[in-house]
Amino acid sequence: MSETKPKIVIIGGGFAGINVASKLESLLHKTHQIILIERKSHFYLSIGGLRAAVEPGFEKKVFIPYDKMFKFNGKVIHATVTIIHEKEVIVSTETEFGTHIEFEYLVIATGSDYPAPAKTTAHEINEGVKHIKAQQDSIKNAKKILIIGGGPVGIELAGEIATNYTDKEITLVTSANTLLSEKFPMKLRDRLAEQLKELNVKLVMGEKIDLGSSDIGDGLSPLTLETDKGTQIESDIQFFAAGAKPNTEVVRTLNESIIEEDTHLVKVKPTFQLSHDEYGHIFAVGDVTNIHETKLAYRAGQHAEIVTKNLIALINKKKLVEYKPAPEALFVTIGKTKGAGLLPMGSMVVGSFMVKNIKGKKLFADKYWKALNATPES
Repeated sequence: MSETKPKIVIIGGGFAGINVASKLESLLHKTHQIILIERKSHFYLSIGGLRAAVEPGFEKKVFIPYDKMFKFNGKVIHATVTIIHEKEVIVSTETEFGTHIEFEYLVIATGSDYPAPAKTTAHEINEGVKHIKAQQDSIKNAKKILIIGGGPVGIELAGEIATNYTDKEITLVTSANTLLSEKFPMKLRDRLAEQLKELNVKLVMGEKIDLGSSDIGDGLSPLTLETDKGTQIESDIQFFAAGAKPNTEVVRTLNESIIEEDTHLVKVKPTFQLSHDEYGHIFAVGDVTNIHETKLAYRAGQHAEIVTKNLIALINKKKLVEYKPAPEALFVTIGKTKGAGLLPMGSMVVGSFMVKNIKGKKLFADKYWKALNATPES
């Protein structure tokens, strides 16, 4: 009986995808079949990936099964979408719905790729755990560690390593003259730099190492690299903490004109509908959109709220609402007990106490296990 219901398909089971899928199933399960298509066997909690690379045992907390996510008639299909048409998607493997899955509405939430350990390329949990344990061993055995990138990922990775190992020589290189970007207050950037220096992390700012993440291989072999200003840096292992790449290639199979040439992001209207008159029934959310805001996990919930309202409005032929990006907010942890953050109210910079209690202790692991209705191993 569920197969006769009109389908709402969500492509991608990252932060944005699971938020949208859960909200839609809760509200529309009586009238629609909700289908989440995700190529990976488990949700990867990228917020915790940096700690998992350092702390043995934490890898068990960052892979969360999808199998109990839906409470009603929703379905999770583990497959890769290869082609998007106006009214159907084609997937890589045979499913209970076949390889051609028709939809009434579609939500594209394919997210972005990022160098490990912030994200993982592994499709199966055993492969993912194997990769993380290799990183744990390499960090444990390394004396000199290089981190390239001074954004939140680079800062948090340096903090995790430095608070777990006091005997490592950690160097963080960024082409900017400060940590983070200029859109954040200098007070926040300075506070994070001070905390890293207190942990003996060497900051090389205003210098660039001109390479992509692929040029350091797996990053687990000794290298000597040189910056554009001639600074030579020896390291036993390296981590590339920059260069997010939106996963939008499959969207090109629908229509290349909805992809920005310079950013490769999906063009969307303020309603999150694709910016093309023929595709009012197709939405995009999360990291793949060309909305001018930071690409952070907490935005996924905000996007999901608007998309859910607008899908219901479309179904009921009501007026759609527009998304207005909220003021910037950011919590950057340095280990479990330190860090600094920016509140959206009045651009207030907060310190370690608030960051520790809201994010640092658990990195939201308990929140996402609960969101997926899963129970972690004791």
